[in-house]
Amino acid sequence: MSQSHILSLALVLTAVGSGTDARAAAPNVGERHPDFTLPGIADGKPVALSDFHGKKVLLIQFASW
Repeated sequence: MSQSHILSLALVLTAVGSGTDARAAAPNVGERHPDFTLPGIADGKPVALSDFHGKKVLLIQFASW
């Protein structure tokens, strides 16, 4: 697994755990996901989902309550 894929996965897991805005509507199948920005793991610089435009990104979204 490449470093960019690992970073993408880590971003998603961080987003899920950080309590992102739960009021935002989820996209339907085939629609683009709303952009979000999180601090990078290695250096803390902001990394946005849009930074990966044109690349494959796996977004795992789930909730447990």
